[in-house]
Amino acid sequence: MKNRLLERICCPKCNGHLTPAVFASDTDGNIQDGILVCRPCALRFPVANGIPVFLLFRTGFHAEFEKRFQSQLAEYSNVRWPSEPPGPGEAEVQDTFTEEWEPIARDDDDLTFTYTTDDLVKLNRSVWLKWVPNQETEIQSTLVVGCGGGKEVLALSKVLDTSEIIAIDINLAVLQNGPRLQKEPGIHVVVCSLFSLPFRESSFDLVYSQGVIHHNVSTKAAFDSISRYVRRGGFLFVWVYGLDDHLVLKGGIGFLSRVAWWVEKIFRPIISRSPRGFRELFFWIIGVILHPLVLLRVRNQKSWTIKNTIHGLKDWLSPRYAHEHSFNEVIEWYERSGYQIIDVHSAAAYRDLFQKRLWGVGMTGARLS
Repeated sequence: MKNRLLERICCPKCNGHLTPAVFASDTDGNIQDGILVCRPCALRFPVANGIPVFLLFRTGFHAEFEKRFQSQLAEYSNVRWPSEPPGPGEAEVQDTFTEEWEPIARDDDDLTFTYTTDDLVKLNRSVWLKWVPNQETEIQSTLVVGCGGGKEVLALSKVLDTSEIIAIDINLAVLQNGPRLQKEPGIHVVVCSLFSLPFRESSFDLVYSQGVIHHNVSTKAAFDSISRYVRRGGFLFVWVYGLDDHLVLKGGIGFLSRVAWWVEKIFRPIISRSPRGFRELFFWIIGVILHPLVLLRVRNQKSWTIKNTIHGLKDWLSPRYAHEHSFNEVIEWYERSGYQIIDVHSAAAYRDLFQKRLWGVGMTGARLS
């Protein structure tokens, strides 16, 4: 954990000051392992592999950390781990997305879904964040909500080369791939819930969330939470699943699209609630069966492996929540939160880049109040 991150983080429960206790550090004096202590709350938060973990509920990771650093923690018996119950759906979200991203994090895959890092740079420059060059002031601080495998964060660091980026995720696979991201001087990684962020409100020039907030119990509640962390005059970019995407295509392709939509609606609630061992076996068997067909249709075929097919299937069918929304609905969220819409994603630029249609609802708002 880079020492300058201490200037930005605070206790997610009371917004109080955090005092570091270092168990191990790197050659630059950055915390590799240790705890962050909030005295008013009598809470401690672990730092492992250079990644601070600000969950307000306990996990198996906390037990492993406590066993590993038992002697060091004995000096801090007057503070404890947070022990609140997870928020609605948070335990399930953490479980399925940790399961989804662990293989990708472990092997440092070349692809994020079908995209290379270069693809993601082009995608953000031309489709999501095409408005950035027209701004009079530089974006100097960015909060990325949901960093997944980390490739999009690396792409954003190239697009927003003047910005310091803090990337957050609730999935614990981040503890594996986070150290690779943090080798970049302007990137920090934090494990936390987007409903209990360890930052002060109105403190970022840009909050960026692509394909994340619809995977919570309430997309609107997630939007309301992250929207508070944009400074006045700053920007909020969000992309979520579109309500009518499965109805757009016509003919045979349209029929197959609607069949796939119904398959998801029927099977995702069942699969997402199944034991993890069953899910792993299910996705492995289906992945082996479908991989030859998937390989015929994907971009970057030379880099695509069966692991990518299985990852895509998990992202499709394993999340407990995958809400869909209309443009008008999302616009209203922005307006009622004190934002003015300044940009909508470019469907034409996306087709020019990737030779297919753009799905979903993506837009940027500027905070007015």
